[in-house]
Amino acid sequence: MFKALVTICVIGMPNNCQTVEDLLGPYETEFDCKQRALSISRQVYKYYPLWKPTKYRCQKLPVGRLKWKI
Repeated sequence: MFKALVTICVIGMPNNCQTVEDLLGPYETEFDCKQRALSISRQVYKYYPLWKPTKYRCQKLPVGRLKWKI
């Protein structure tokens, strides 16, 4: 299982960054995770107009790991 993460930074301030976590996953394959990460990166401007995606990562989740933190 994989979790999609996208790093976004303020335009013109590359040291001011945050990581956005996908709320729909986890995904069975790394390919599906990458597709979701790319989809998130295309939508960043709608919710964070002064931010731009800079990189993505598909984090492999350990076996038995729950999706949500309780």
